[in-house]
Amino acid sequence: MSSDAPNSIETIVCLANSRKISGRCVAGKRTGDNSWFRPISNRAGHEISELDRRYSDGKTAQLLDVIEIPCIEERPHGHQSENVLIDDRFYWKKKGNASWDDVLELVDPAAALWANGFSAYYNRNNRVPDGLIDEDGGSLRLIELDEMVLHAGPKAPDFGDMKPIVRASFNYRGQHYKLDVTDPEYERACLEKGAGEYRIPSVVACISLSEPHTNQNGETFAYKLVASIITKERAGG
Repeated sequence: MSSDAPNSIETIVCLANSRKISGRCVAGKRTGDNSWFRPISNRAGHEISELDRRYSDGKTAQLLDVIEIPCIEERPHGHQSENVLIDDRFYWKKKGNASWDDVLELVDPAAALWANGFSAYYNRNNRVPDGLIDEDGGSLRLIELDEMVLHAGPKAPDFGDMKPIVRASFNYRGQHYKLDVTDPEYERACLEKGAGEYRIPSVVACISLSEPHTNQNGETFAYKLVASIITKERAGG
């Protein structure tokens, strides 16, 4: 690797800038071929820090930015085939903003959101057992919905967990889903409003399938998450 230049520079439309432990999970589509791209760090959790996603003017990459990202190499990990290791010696560069029409053109062809029929707590179709994870199926989907309902409330009151979280429910291809929301802007807005349901018409959402996690019962699942919620208004009309 050259000491004064990255191995490659990828240009993407940022379609997710979601909350992750100790950082963000950023994802988008390449402007050249519309293929999925997830920049990752060398940290154990692969999260992108605030410094990682900083521009030279001190601002940080945001949802719907068009971004140039210096990279070292592709680093697929199981079903997360979209992972690419960033070169953290260089700033990211903002090249513009994606419009609502741009987002609609990036929506994926209608397809199942991985395996269904497995739910946890108060969610629906939100997890995939380790044995059913398709290693070749990817981990990102951009889908268009007529409506999404956000639910703010305690995580698991029947089990004594009263910490408020935000879930999203929606119907897609004949299946009903209720998934945790990791879009920090919508999560914050709903928690500020308080417990309740909040309907959003005409949504494009980025759905992400997490890395596998093993629970206290020794069961391993990957979890489906609403990584971003994009509306016409959020895309600048």
